[in-house]
Amino acid sequence: ILAICAEHRMEVTMHGRTFAVTGEPSCNIDMAMASDTFQSWVRNLEADLRVTRVHFQSVDMFGPRVGFLKFKCDAYFKDEPKPIPGIIFMRGGAVAVLVILSCDGKDYGLLTIQPRLPVGRAAFPEVVAGMIDGEGNLGGVAARELQEEAGLTVSGHDLIDLTQFAYGDRFPGMFPSVGGCDEFIRLFAARFEVTKERLAELQGRLTGLREEGEFIALKIVPLDRLWQETSDAKTLCALFLYNKLQQAGRL
Repeated sequence: ILAICAEHRMEVTMHGRTFAVTGEPSCNIDMAMASDTFQSWVRNLEADLRVTRVHFQSVDMFGPRVGFLKFKCDAYFKDEPKPIPGIIFMRGGAVAVLVILSCDGKDYGLLTIQPRLPVGRAAFPEVVAGMIDGEGNLGGVAARELQEEAGLTVSGHDLIDLTQFAYGDRFPGMFPSVGGCDEFIRLFAARFEVTKERLAELQGRLTGLREEGEFIALKIVPLDRLWQETSDAKTLCALFLYNKLQQAGRL
């Protein structure tokens, strides 16, 4: 990847082709281009995708680092003259953990209930999840989120990497919205043997980091009813992979 600066315009060379990078006056193009998410996108661009221009529309900072990016991209498939859709919201990867609580021979699933403003819901049910934030140890990130959101402690090495079991290295995770967003979600599972008292203690427990705007309550439901409790994509995908891998005798 070669980046060249020319006044307020940058250029990137990939697969022997060069494309221009520009941005709105409010956008810090240097920081946007140097971000892990954008660098990863450029590295993963396949040769059949011919990009001619990227224009940054917004750059949201999370403290000192780049959080979210939005840009328009002029791009073509192979030598076709008509451009392909090119509005991209870039937020990078995340992890999600399907928590299974086994009590007296019956399995239960754990959901977090929290406000999700983008969908206008004050109490949206989903599995434990969190952003990767540029960290390479995905299992460690998942274990940290499990501790923060559910108060459950597990080593990253003890988590079941559902994505790895199902796909090996072909995919970094589940892609929930490839038509407009780069986000992938690495899916994990974690099993815990618990007593009836512990199960009751977790039901309705308030968790989350208040200083980071997290207002989370826990909900325990029978695992075989989990799919009826939410339409959340990562929850349903994690449950599907877990069930399929179990049926195949791989868990």
